[in-house]
Amino acid sequence: MVRMKKEVGGIRIWRSHEVAGVELLRASATQHRFPKHFHDAYAIHLHERGTMTFLCDRPQGALTPGNINVLAPGVVHMCLPGDEEKLNYRCLFVTPEFLQYAVLDPGETRLPSLERLQCLGDIQLFQNLGNAHRSLERDDGGFEGETLLTSGLAALAAYSRGKWQATIDAGNEPRHVTTVREFLDANYDKRVTLSELARLVDLNPVYLVRSFRSSVGLPPHTYQRQVRLTQARQLLRSGIPAAEVAGIVGFADQSHLSRLFKQTTGVTPISYARGL
Repeated sequence: MVRMKKEVGGIRIWRSHEVAGVELLRASATQHRFPKHFHDAYAIHLHERGTMTFLCDRPQGALTPGNINVLAPGVVHMCLPGDEEKLNYRCLFVTPEFLQYAVLDPGETRLPSLERLQCLGDIQLFQNLGNAHRSLERDDGGFEGETLLTSGLAALAAYSRGKWQATIDAGNEPRHVTTVREFLDANYDKRVTLSELARLVDLNPVYLVRSFRSSVGLPPHTYQRQVRLTQARQLLRSGIPAAEVAGIVGFADQSHLSRLFKQTTGVTPISYARGL
């Protein structure tokens, strides 16, 4: 009888020590479901196995092997496995500053629109970005990886030009939504009540929640939680222990941070910190 080798799966996230402004994710044989969340960087998803659906405020087709999905910072979305098959994929998280460095010519200031871009058929682009990811995975692959990544990002920006994309212009959201969002950004580590937010903008609480969810994609309390998780990632990157991070960003304790962090990223805060 032939004994089948057990497939080992999981998610790993780490920062490139060679290229500042780039974080890497590799998922193998996983079916982790990501709840609604957003990133503080451009998320470039390279799908290798199985099917996965990204849900924003409009339906998107399921990704299959060879597909690329790009989301800009702040875009609320959730990621769901499409069937019973285990998923393999890679992600590149690129800061706006690195994207500017990679794709803008001297004198240019406006980035191409990559808010919600799906590239479903460009195999060469998929391979180029995948090779950049694999190169940055190696300890000695910084020079090659940066070269491949900047070339791949430039090609991705060129691909996006002229493509139709659904976008949300944050400047067009209602003023009261902007006020509440800015308040939560500034007070992510504080205890905030709905009545406090309602008084801030002089609106009925029920209307405020409905309006905020419609514009941002999340209710106010979930938005604050996501800001806390974003701040937690930044603190973990700087080497602060998870137990301290939990208190700094406003979670009740480390177990609360750990549960929500793994739900949103697929890894625990300690594993995330070790990957840096």
